[in-house]
Amino acid sequence: MDFDRVWTAANWERLLVGDLLNQGVLGGLLLTLLLGISAIVFSTALGAIVGTMRGSSWRVTSIVSAVYVQAFRNVPLLILVFWAYFFPSVFGLQLSKFTSVLVALTLFNSAYIAEIVSGGIRSVEHGHVEAARALGLSAFEVQLWIVLPQAFFNMLPALAGRYVVAIKNTSLAFLIGLTDLTEIGKQIGARLMTAPIEVYLTLLMIYFVVNRCLSMLLRTLENRNRFNRVFMRI
Repeated sequence: MDFDRVWTAANWERLLVGDLLNQGVLGGLLLTLLLGISAIVFSTALGAIVGTMRGSSWRVTSIVSAVYVQAFRNVPLLILVFWAYFFPSVFGLQLSKFTSVLVALTLFNSAYIAEIVSGGIRSVEHGHVEAARALGLSAFEVQLWIVLPQAFFNMLPALAGRYVVAIKNTSLAFLIGLTDLTEIGKQIGARLMTAPIEVYLTLLMIYFVVNRCLSMLLRTLENRNRFNRVFMRI
């Protein structure tokens, strides 16, 4: 394998930051991280709302949440990416490629996160909820300040796996021409023609390092929470 011939300074620049240094065009790993982190943030927020709705005493709210989860869990993410990119044009709208992929990732991942949140909420001891209500907190305040903070650390192992999947799913962005890490790698491979192994092995290693770092960060948070809970019981 001839990595020196493949990964010149220009190719590394395009792969990591796009043409940001020369033409101001974002791409490569930087765009992948921006897309992945944005998808994680929006998916978590929307998933928390939908997951909380699953346990609502209002039947209509619970049904709407269940329909949302089943709708987006049972369709391929690939179809959602195309749908988010092409469907708005029916109404005279045109989303950017970045926004289209972000919308698709948010809708898809939030459906899974909603189920994780719903399970995490059910894991919180009911006595804590009753004590909070006895102190005069409203139902919203109980969910916001008592239930969700406790449920978050119960959900963390499952959320960690979902976040890693969200980063990996950004690789589908190349299907609509977004210049993410996979698309830049594909362009470099197509130009060289004779070095597909070097190119895609490098992409594999980069994705592995990024997701491994994310997993280690979340594992650190999980271990710290476990230590704090043990310490508080002593």
